[in-house]
Formats: sequence, C-alpha cells, structure tokens
Amino acid sequence: MSEWLKIVEEQGLGDKKFFGGESINLVDISLGALGYWFTALEEAKGVKVLEPSTLPRLHAWAQNFVELPVVKENIPAYDKMLAYVTGSMKRLAKN
Repeated sequence: MSEWLKIVEEQGLGDKKFFGGESINLVDISLGALGYWFTALEEAKGVKVLEPSTLPRLHAWAQNFVELPVVKENIPAYDKMLAYVTGSMKRLAKN
C-alpha cells in the first residue's frame, strides 16, 4: 500500500495543492474519501498511513481537501465514520 501511495504522491499529485492544481477536480473527489477513510482507519487500528514524514504532500493534500467548505458540508461526521470503521473491523475479525 505504501508503495502505491508514494507513486500517487510523486506522479499524480507532484507539487500541486490538489490533483487538479489549485482547485479540486474529479481525481480529488474520487480519492478524497480515501484520505478521510485513512484517518479513521489510523485511529481505529492504531497505525499510520498518511504520515507527514513519509508522505508529506499526500498528507497535506488530505488536510487541504477536508478543509474545503464544500467538502466540510458534505462529508460524514468523523465520529460516525470512526464508528463505522471500528464496527467493520470487528465484523471482519469475526469472520
């Protein structure tokens, strides 16, 4: 996973704020949920995925994305996302 994320960071994002440059595009919208998901997964599992020390540009991108007003207004509440991730992990562990 980390190798894939490094490729996305280096070849997809590069030095841009968003994949679309200074404004979001379809790629940002498609991957934005993944960045939000990783944050909840990190907390639920106790592992770090988007570490600023290893993926600094991707980490900054995820932070920039969730701070956009249009995203803030439409993204699920973090506590609900965390509860969903935690519940999903527990169900998977039982199987």
